[in-house]
Amino acid sequence: MRSSRIWIVLVLTLFSVGVGYAVFAPVLGTRQNAAEAEFQKAWLLYQDRKFDAANEKFSEALNINPDFHWARRFLANSRYFSGEQSEALEEFETLARALPHDLTLKNRIDFLQSVPTADDTATNEFYRIVPHTQGYRYNRPTFVGMLQSDRFAVLSLGRFDIGNMVSYSAQGEPLENRHRVSGKLDYPMAFAQNDEQVWITDFKQDKIHRLDKKSKRWFSYFFNTGPIGKNGEGELEFRAPAGVCHRNGEFIVADSGNNRLQRISDGGAYLQTITRPVGGDAMQTPFGVHCDEDSIWLTESGAARITHFDRYGNIVAEFTPPEIKRPRHITWDETEQLFLVADETAGIVYLDKSGNVVRKLAGYTNTDGRFISFARPYAAAFDAFRNFYVADYGASEVVQFVPPNEKFGQLYLQVEKISAAKFPQIGVYVTAAAPGTAGESGLPKYLTELTAQDFKILENDAPVGNLGIEYLKQFDDVLQVVILMPRSAALKEYETQLPWVMDHVFTRIREKDRFRVMSCGSDVRRESDFSASRLNLLRAMRQSLADATLAADLMPGTSMALYDGITELLSREGKRALLYVTDGTFDDDALAPYSKERIIDYARANHIPIHIVSFEGVSSATGRDALKEIALKTGGSYVRALDIDDQFEARLRLRKEVRYVLSYQSQVKKEIRGQYTDMRVLARFRNMRGLDLSGYFIP
Repeated sequence: MRSSRIWIVLVLTLFSVGVGYAVFAPVLGTRQNAAEAEFQKAWLLYQDRKFDAANEKFSEALNINPDFHWARRFLANSRYFSGEQSEALEEFETLARALPHDLTLKNRIDFLQSVPTADDTATNEFYRIVPHTQGYRYNRPTFVGMLQSDRFAVLSLGRFDIGNMVSYSAQGEPLENRHRVSGKLDYPMAFAQNDEQVWITDFKQDKIHRLDKKSKRWFSYFFNTGPIGKNGEGELEFRAPAGVCHRNGEFIVADSGNNRLQRISDGGAYLQTITRPVGGDAMQTPFGVHCDEDSIWLTESGAARITHFDRYGNIVAEFTPPEIKRPRHITWDETEQLFLVADETAGIVYLDKSGNVVRKLAGYTNTDGRFISFARPYAAAFDAFRNFYVADYGASEVVQFVPPNEKFGQLYLQVEKISAAKFPQIGVYVTAAAPGTAGESGLPKYLTELTAQDFKILENDAPVGNLGIEYLKQFDDVLQVVILMPRSAALKEYETQLPWVMDHVFTRIREKDRFRVMSCGSDVRRESDFSASRLNLLRAMRQSLADATLAADLMPGTSMALYDGITELLSREGKRALLYVTDGTFDDDALAPYSKERIIDYARANHIPIHIVSFEGVSSATGRDALKEIALKTGGSYVRALDIDDQFEARLRLRKEVRYVLSYQSQVKKEIRGQYTDMRVLARFRNMRGLDLSGYFIP
């Protein structure tokens, strides 16, 4: 009921929001007719993603009628998508002065001025006890963690020796309740995952269950890979396995009863046993484990100790702060660069990498204003939106905390494009982002798990029905890549190594994938069509190097080539990426006519990551830093060519599609072809709501 009331209030306020957006602005007569004619031409260019040309036409409409608010709004959006962020901001601010009560403009201005960073965890506020919903109950929770699709899951011991794994959508709504994976879940204690499977330790059955991610829910039990392990102290044998973590190619399991760690390959093969040095203090009930490519961090419940190992299991340091009494699971918070240790006595203890206690969280103040201490916390974790969860085993509760902006903030909703070519079938491309940024790149926190029920569309103030949201799913496994390379004498020196490097991109090429080779020098050239032919693509790359010139001739075309490479991908559907293969040359002369900031803003606005593969043969530190910045801030990667690994192509495919296409059947009459149809799009995510205004011409 509460959600329905919010939707009704939003719909009622839409009428006041749209008053100032009538296409027929105050200036009437032939001048307005001329402005509308230019506006319609500009709109068509905008929908075709020809932003520079659209900018000119929208500007012409505004020269005729400066009060033509729709033209200014579309001009602001068009400038944003062309990478002119400061110019877009100026247009939105001009529009906001004319329409001071339009909250959608204020929201957009806030987004462009400075995307706020995530709130410090200390400011997170108690929100709720995750409900024990019928059919999705948990009892004695032992672990809470994130699944890869913005979902979180709770492991619990349940009742009557039947444990379970309850997973929740990004909205916080229950999705699945699993009692069986590769066998019955008895005492599930932790989970970790790779791209294919989720591994769940079973403390009582002395085994590790393996959940195949691609199996359908109701048939997964029959198709899951079998469990690993049995009771014992040999290889791949366990006594009370507890924590588990994953890093490239392997899982690491805390074999609690055997006082050791076991390294196991993704395929289930034994790799290594890790113990403390002979003659020293033995491991004492190892429980929680966190690992990355360089190190392993372990909690030892029996010793009230946290041990830091190097990659191979050699002790680097050990910490016994007085706050730690009985530690359970340990997780790493990338945002604050701190460890979260769930201690049964102290609560949640925040540690830095030097073992210093930064702060503690002993409980929470509930909605009645009463402080509630955690009973026996076993695990704690953040989700992608800085919601914080504590699995309190002793209280049989999962406590959820939220940042203040989730209680009072708005979604950043953006209508990017409206496809009306098959009218009355309409497709609306939208993105939705929560307040805050994602990691070091500063990219918005795009929501990728919304459903059709989370959106509403109104045409001319009338709600439409039967929204679809499945269109882009058909392109989930399709790569659309532009490979850009300089025609330079420096890169030609690496010609014999290029096929080996590109094998890491082309080896698993699929029939529906499309790659295009482009080259740059004094001009920018298309060296191939979009193709899935590995041989043709390599031939095009060799041909471009046949025309190699001196590096000095290369410089004027580099930023233009990056810009054109992004442009080539704007209208393509699938996992899009620009791959710049370079000898490493990049300096101030390369940033003309487009600046580094313009390239970054253009790529970010259109969700196209730039990946740099550099031989670094003639690179300067300044040039290398510029290329790394471009890659990082667009969501791409910087890789030394000879260090490229077998997972490079897989990482291109793993990138999530952040756009939605909302499809529906318009009820507008065909007889009014050429008329403009007003549109409002609304979205919800947890406690936040978003709104954007747009429209289309009936073809």
